[in-house]
Amino acid sequence: MVARRPPTFADACRAVLDDSAGDHAADTTLAPIHARTVPETWGERRAHLVRTRFPADVERVLELGCGIGALLGPLSARYDVVGVDDARAYLRFPAARGEAVVRGRPTDPPVGAAFDAACVLERSAARYGPLDLCVAAYASLRPGGIAVVAVPTDPRAVIEPGVETYSGARYFLERAVDVAGDGTAVVDYRVTDRRTGDAAVATERRTVATTSADGLAAALRTAGFEDVLVSGESDLPGLVVGRGVRPVETGAAGADLEALPSGDEEREWE
Repeated sequence: MVARRPPTFADACRAVLDDSAGDHAADTTLAPIHARTVPETWGERRAHLVRTRFPADVERVLELGCGIGALLGPLSARYDVVGVDDARAYLRFPAARGEAVVRGRPTDPPVGAAFDAACVLERSAARYGPLDLCVAAYASLRPGGIAVVAVPTDPRAVIEPGVETYSGARYFLERAVDVAGDGTAVVDYRVTDRRTGDAAVATERRTVATTSADGLAAALRTAGFEDVLVSGESDLPGLVVGRGVRPVETGAAGADLEALPSGDEEREWE
């Protein structure tokens, strides 16, 4: 299937100006704004975090909740990588780059248990919570496969409060973020059309799921993983990273399943 182009900054701004009362969100109409908030070094730093926890025999890797695919490129230089996400607007970005993506809910990915490794990073963990993602990672691994899961302990590790500005040839956007103590983030987007002077504001509310090192360890063990190890990252404040191994003696029959959907299953990003 030929992927449609990713939505642009102008597309996102026009959507707000055309319908400021609409249900705008980072994973739908505002995906291009979200893409601009991801630091250029983020993918390489997270790829290093994941690679250093993978054993040498890993070949096939699944990322649950790949979003705009910032990690897929850096990992694909060494592994056969597939990303899963349910946000159609997000998947247009990696699909346009030719990266392997499957549309489906990360907590119930449409894949079989044939991956050597699975990874979950903090943006996905903040959307879905660690337990369901650990269960999904376990189900996607061959026996002996490894999962690496990074989760936020502080919502500000995923979405920082403050004001940022973005601009294009025609539109100017101010993005203001306020994060409450309960992990609720309120994001206001003010868009201005430089040519006409028209302006509009859209508001998005997100709940950021967080946990602790003990909470992540419990989630991995509840999902069935063994040899669980959880640690903090000194250069990544507000995150803890865990790894666990799917026992070799459990669910061996799953190793023969195909990792990618068959032609009859949904694989789309348009």
